Amino acid sequence: MWGAFVRQIFAYLLTRRGKRALAFVGMLLLGFVTALLLDMQLYISAAFTGCLSVVLITLWLIQYWRVKQHDRLREMQRLEAAAKRLVAAQERNERYDRARERAKSAVVDTVRGVGTAVNAGTVGVARSGVEAARAGMSSTVNAARSGVAAARSGVASGVRSGVDVAKSQVAAATSGVSKAADGLRFWRRKAEPDSDPAR
Repeated sequence: MWGAFVRQIFAYLLTRRGKRALAFVGMLLLGFVTALLLDMQLYISAAFTGCLSVVLITLWLIQYWRVKQHDRLREMQRLEAAAKRLVAAQERNERYDRARERAKSAVVDTVRGVGTAVNAGTVGVARSGVEAARAGMSSTVNAARSGVAAARSGVASGVRSGVDVAKSQVAAATSGVSKAADGLRFWRRKAEPDSDPAR
């Protein structure tokens, strides 16, 4: 039992905290020995042990100051890394917002083109294009939201897959918009008196 207790104490003394504690205890013992030597009027020995205790106090205080400075520096680095991660997340959110705004403006332009059509057939063809664009837009927004949620949780693979899905959905929305524009052109040509709609 005593052997295990001694092994635990020895293992603690090998750590940094144990070494600092041992230096502190040694410093206190030197101060006590200095006081005893002064009491016995052994001034030369007391001066020597007093000098040793002052040197140990100085070294101990310097080491304590270095440890505190190192802890402060590590905390500052941790805060800087957290700030960088926050800025990167905000930039990702802004990119998703810009992509969503571009897709919305494409849909709005398509709807404006549909509003200028005069033929009922034109509206029907354009409506199918608008519905395809709207479906592509909603899936794009959902994919972007899922990408943002994955980015917030810190999963890089989720961000990549969300961005890939968003790109494919934007491509689908773009093809829907181009279908609607083709339909509008076709029905406008058909509505003109002297034109061949097959062109």
